[in-house]
Amino acid sequence: MPKTIFEPSVQIESLLAAVASKPAASAGIRAVMERASEFRNPAEAQLTGIALDPAGREYADQLMDDYWADDVRQNNVLARWTGVEREVIIGSGFHAAAYAATRVLSGHQKPLVLERNERAGGCFAMSKTPTFFLNSRNRSGDAGLAGDGGASLNYLPGAPIQAANVSMAEYQTNTDMAFVIRLALAQFAEVLTDAQVLSVARDGEGIEVDVEGRDPLYAQNVIDARGLGDPYAQAVANGATILTFPQFMQRMATPWPLRALRRVGIVGGGDSGKCVAESLLGIAPQPSMAAAALDSVDRIDWYSNDLPRNCAIWKDEIRGRYQAIGSYLRPDRFGAQRLNVINRRATPVALPGAGLIDGRTYDLIVVCTGNTESDVQGLRSTDFYEYTTSDGQAVAQRHFEIPVFRVGPHAKLPFTRQEREDGISNIAANAASMFRTATKTATLAAILPAVPTVD
Repeated sequence: MPKTIFEPSVQIESLLAAVASKPAASAGIRAVMERASEFRNPAEAQLTGIALDPAGREYADQLMDDYWADDVRQNNVLARWTGVEREVIIGSGFHAAAYAATRVLSGHQKPLVLERNERAGGCFAMSKTPTFFLNSRNRSGDAGLAGDGGASLNYLPGAPIQAANVSMAEYQTNTDMAFVIRLALAQFAEVLTDAQVLSVARDGEGIEVDVEGRDPLYAQNVIDARGLGDPYAQAVANGATILTFPQFMQRMATPWPLRALRRVGIVGGGDSGKCVAESLLGIAPQPSMAAAALDSVDRIDWYSNDLPRNCAIWKDEIRGRYQAIGSYLRPDRFGAQRLNVINRRATPVALPGAGLIDGRTYDLIVVCTGNTESDVQGLRSTDFYEYTTSDGQAVAQRHFEIPVFRVGPHAKLPFTRQEREDGISNIAANAASMFRTATKTATLAAILPAVPTVD
């Protein structure tokens, strides 16, 4: 493998030193360094060793959380924020990392990433332990398109390590990708957690970013990388018997997450609903404390207009890693069928100690009906137009009045002619797929003009 020059950031250097000095967490580094010649640089080898060792990864994750949450460091970062010659990224998920990595590797300054939650990493970091799988199979390679055998569809452009460094499993988990995202942010960005953006507006030659509880920040460019937004179901979820998809996945990261659940309802048939079904059936990443004898759901009613109702049609129509779900749409050898698809819309109602759908009571209902944009004043979806490259390829949306660029799934970029010819547009979910949108975000980072410096 060709060697590359890689200068670890202060945060990455500190992380490597801390993990290496802790015997209980450094076994992975020691093992991988025996194969250091196979990596592009020593830091990639060391970070891969940390990623492959559960104790090392857990310790490194805690180090990153502590670093980003430190009040003194955050104040020092803001004190160095000298004015409009910098860039701000709203959100700290996959596309924030892809933009930051490509931007810095293209010779620009580190952007400032603002994450509203306590933990950076976006939707993949919603739980600290694995709770759902990625859609695309795990394989090494560079960025590419579906059907390209030499490409890795879980590729994060510019990251210090890739998801293929993290696991040999056929499908990687959310925490595998979260670790890659977080390392990229640690290398290529300044990150502030607990930083809720309230509004974005023009201020002279720059942009004013209003952050809750802080003085306004000023920037030349703003990258809106907020992902898919907030669950539609927040209004009906009560956090106990009716949960949104993120709430359910956070529950799956706790001990005994399925305890006392005999009848569960799922509302919505998209990828989120399928991930919930996998968890309830025991074919998703399993929590550290769960046992079939103690934590087995007897019946799952799945409300969706778009799903096959029997195993044969499921096998024919549903592709990818969700095939295993279909086998539960038929009775088992004891004559019991745990999973039932009900082809109609459902409106759950919270009762004391239960949830209700059409007169049926459930121990738990998980609502997976999509997302809506989180509210930031000045960033309405109608205020943007398609931002294209010189050859007419849309890579982002740009605000009509101020240099704010929307990237990732909520940019809703159209399929290109080539994507339609390649059959990528045949699967509706590919509109928001990482393999399709990652290179568009990286392209934006590479082609945006340099931010002018201020004397």
